[in-house]
Amino acid sequence: MGSASDNESGIRFGPLIMREGVRYKHIYTLFFVSFFGIAMMNTVGIMQTYLFNEVLKIPPNEQGSLIGTLLIVQELVVIVLVGLAGSISDRFGRPPVFAAGFILLGLGYCLYPLVSNEYSVEVIYQLVAFRLFIASGVACVNVMLSSVANDYPVDKTRAKMIAGVFIFNGLGIATLPRFIGGLPQQFIEAGYDPVMAGRFTFWCVAGLCMFLAAVLLWGLKPGAPSQVSKRDPILATLKIGVAEGKKPRILLGYVAAFVSRADLAVVSQFLTAWLVLEGLSRGMTTAEATIKAVTFYIVIQAFALPWAVIFGIMLDKVDRVLGLVVGMFVAFVGYASLGMLEDPLSNWMYLAAAFVGAGEMGANISATSLIGKEAPDRGRGAVLGMFSLLGAVGIMVVGFVGGWLFDNWKPVGPFLYMAGSNAFLVFAAIGVYFATRERKPDPAAAAS
Repeated sequence: MGSASDNESGIRFGPLIMREGVRYKHIYTLFFVSFFGIAMMNTVGIMQTYLFNEVLKIPPNEQGSLIGTLLIVQELVVIVLVGLAGSISDRFGRPPVFAAGFILLGLGYCLYPLVSNEYSVEVIYQLVAFRLFIASGVACVNVMLSSVANDYPVDKTRAKMIAGVFIFNGLGIATLPRFIGGLPQQFIEAGYDPVMAGRFTFWCVAGLCMFLAAVLLWGLKPGAPSQVSKRDPILATLKIGVAEGKKPRILLGYVAAFVSRADLAVVSQFLTAWLVLEGLSRGMTTAEATIKAVTFYIVIQAFALPWAVIFGIMLDKVDRVLGLVVGMFVAFVGYASLGMLEDPLSNWMYLAAAFVGAGEMGANISATSLIGKEAPDRGRGAVLGMFSLLGAVGIMVVGFVGGWLFDNWKPVGPFLYMAGSNAFLVFAAIGVYFATRERKPDPAAAAS
């Protein structure tokens, strides 16, 4: 595993070949933090339902809109800061920006449970203000996870590297939420009231975020990325990204970002809220309903893991547009099956969750791999920036539409919206594939 490649100057890490200057310490640090990264960002979506029901007593028919509003605020911050975070990291290096992201997450989680315990307009303002810290952390961590995963490997093993990061993301999401979601019940059993149990849970997460910031400062490759020489102005970058979108495959990648990032958001923000409300309607406590909801959330992430391996291998061997078709189709099946469940807390939910997890992972890794393959060397940062921007817009749209459907139609509405979005992209990808595939020359015509 430690031998150098005959054809590359970088070290080997299993099937991965690294760029020159990348060391094992840097790779181990990236994978270690990847285990916690997405889970730490998603904790607000998992635990805010406990806050809404146990502390603030928010009516069920108002929770969807509030979830959507907070999600839109978060993504607006991400849109504003993601380019700035990338620019700063290009100049001063990835570690300080990556670490700052976790510090901001930690501050947000310290403040979030301190919101007033009487639901009012003032409470909404407080939640929005505290969410700004979390949103700023999400912007930094998101762009750094993607940037470092693309910085370290050479091009021909980039898809495998991205798959490896997704695997560790998935392992963290499949294990940490069960631990975090169970903490309120453990604190209650230890004698604390439900409000303090919730606060202690948030503060435990905050402490973990601070620890991860220290690990990043110690273990990541220092300095600016060697492949970045100069960063274009933001407006020039935007123009390049828009211009490249005239190419069908890059445009498809942009639309895939819009849909695939919303896939992740709808699960992290609305699944727990839906299932907790279902549990409360059956007489469960908020802590008990949270544990039940998190159990299905974990099933989704557990089934996402093997699909990361499958897609990581497949996407390096087949046309990545076809990979996108498969990923989006499985996601469609998963979200559509949620709408067919008569009892979302029954055993049938495990099967639906399995399809959702497979589709969620397939959609995201195939979209990321497609844009990484199609983005040109000149203007690559602009294309990846536009990809991230449209992903953020997709999350904002699902926050607005999903929140309205959650409150005014039924809680499963956000997932049915995603089923329709994934179905649309399946047909769009099939069309792009046939319009842009390379046709093999006719042997007979070549001979004549």
